[in-house]
Parts: sequence; C-alpha cells; structure tokens
Amino acid sequence: MLATFILVVCVFFAGLACFFYVQSKHKKNNPPSRTVYAAHTQRRVLAPTSHMTGEAYGKLLRAAQGDRQQVELWIVEAQCNLTGYTRSEIIELLAKER
Repeated sequence: MLATFILVVCVFFAGLACFFYVQSKHKKNNPPSRTVYAAHTQRRVLAPTSHMTGEAYGKLLRAAQGDRQQVELWIVEAQCNLTGYTRSEIIELLAKER
C-alpha cells in the first residue's frame, strides 16, 4: 500500500515536471516582438502607431538627441498652442522649425 502511494506521488511529480518543462520551452520559442501587450484586455490586435515613424518625426527625434519623451512634450505643447491641426500636421510643422 505504501509502495503504491509512493509510486503514484512519483508519477504525479514527474508529470508536473514534464508540464513545466514543456511550458518553459514554449515560452522560449515565442520572441518578445510577437507578444501582444495586455492581450487579455484586447479584442483585436492593435496596429503599430504610424505617427511615430516618418521623416518629420525622425528629424524631431534627432533634434531631441533620441529623447522620445522630449519629442512628445514638444508635440503636446504645440497641440495646446495650435488648435485645429492634426498630430501629423503638428509633427511636420515642428520638424520644419527645428
């Protein structure tokens, strides 16, 4: 009876070890670029934002020496001061003056 109990416990722990081993291998095969941020809150995958690409945004990024937070601060300040423009237009205007 004791031998059967020990055998069942050993088989159970071996099964758990196999399960966690397979899970760890599965996570290693998924690169972070394919991982969806906050997938449990999304109904559909969000497309990457296009306002952070382009020549004008690149000029602003170079002017800020790679500091994206500074670029966003410039954009937000310009949006507050210049109403009636879209974000893309604001980015282009800022790129021309910097």
